[in-house]
Amino acid sequence: MLSTLGILRLSLLALALLNTLPPLLIQFGALTVNANEESFASIFLTLVVPVMAPILLVVILFDYVMSRVQAADAEGDAATRYASIARIELVVMLFTLLAWIPFFLALVR
Repeated sequence: MLSTLGILRLSLLALALLNTLPPLLIQFGALTVNANEESFASIFLTLVVPVMAPILLVVILFDYVMSRVQAADAEGDAATRYASIARIELVVMLFTLLAWIPFFLALVR
């Protein structure tokens, strides 16, 4: 099934899933980040990784819309393939949102 996704789509989904690791590790206490420290790791985890989450969500959402359009135009196996791709993308978007919402809510408080 994963081989039918294509290398770009698979890379996008893998990057989005990798992007959910830091907030989950921080939330469960496996990773502590000092925002006042000027190391590469702290800057990357406090500035770069949180900014990438909404960008990845928008790109996956765009790919989801295009998959739905392709599924509507296709017939037979192709329609089934694009519908399953859309479902996988919805799951990844949901997982990404569930991982990042507590992190961003903690910043607002």
